[in-house]
This record gives sequence, C-alpha cells and structure tokens, in this order.
Amino acid sequence: MIDTPPEPPAAQEQLIESKLIGCGLKAEGFSVRYEDYLQSIEVRITPAAGATPEHFGCIKEAAFPEIVTFEDGPMFAQYNEYIGELYRPQILAGAQTALAEQGLLENFPAREDYSTPADYARALEAHAGFAPGTMLRFEGDKTLVFSPANNDMLAEADYERFAVLLNVIIFASARDGFTFGFTGNDKYRE
Repeated sequence: MIDTPPEPPAAQEQLIESKLIGCGLKAEGFSVRYEDYLQSIEVRITPAAGATPEHFGCIKEAAFPEIVTFEDGPMFAQYNEYIGELYRPQILAGAQTALAEQGLLENFPAREDYSTPADYARALEAHAGFAPGTMLRFEGDKTLVFSPANNDMLAEADYERFAVLLNVIIFASARDGFTFGFTGNDKYRE
C-alpha cells in the first residue's frame, strides 16, 4: 500500500492563511477550510493563534468575505461586535429604506418609550403586524431573539410578513445597539 500525500489547500485557503500569518496569528492556532454545511470557507481561530482585539481589522481584511469563527466564546462575541459596528451605518440605511418603502418608518417604536425589553419586543411585533408576544423575546437587555411561540405560526405566516418582521428587527437592532439571534443558535451562547 502506497501512502499518497494529502491534497494541498486550494489557492484561496492558502492566500487567507498567508494573510492571517501576516496579521501576526500563529499558524497552529487557526484553520482555513471549505465547509460543505456552510457552503463557504470557514476561518476557525483558536486561542493558540494568539489573536487579540487589535487583530480584528487585519483578520477581517484577510478573510473577507468568508466566515470567521473563534473557539473562545467571549472573543467571538467581541469580534462580532466589531464587525457589527463596522457595518452598522450600511445596515441601518438599508433597513430604513426598506421600512420606508413598506410604510413602517413613521411611528417606529422607540426603545426609550418602553419600561422593559419585553414591552419593547411586543411593540416591535405589533409594528410588524404580528400579535404581541408571539415572535420575539429578549434575553437580558441586549439580545432580541426570534422565537415563535409555536411552529404552526411559521407555517401559517407568509414570506412577506416575515420579511417585514426581519426589517423591523434589523432596523431596531442597528439603531438601538442590541444584537439579535434565532432560536436554535445556542452553540456560541456565553
């Protein structure tokens, strides 16, 4: 039996690896590979890479537009916050345009008008045309979660209604500085 050497990484993966090393990351602390389940290249960074928040800009430039994940949950949260701040103006403008086209920008709920995050979530649902308490919930003060009360609601609502709700969520989160997620994305929860 003859052992054959492993296939060399594809050119894109090699380029990203080279750029990450140029950023100052240690090669043994990250992997760059195409993942079928993501339909994308994933850059997975472990603590052994020696990444710090000061590396975020270089990592983003090296890996864009591929998916970057950190094994360390708090570091991953910091990176996502960094990326969110970079794109916040574009996201806000896009959501604002979509809401204006849908006639929903006027009288948009203001966070400061509600005493609790739960009350604000109910106001956002109502603004998007859903019954309050059926689609959204807050985890703490800073994370809005799309969490339908039951799966039948998903089957009954049409795409356009969910698109409206998503635009409401995107605008509110970009404007008010909170994150949002979907039920089932618990892998990276702190």
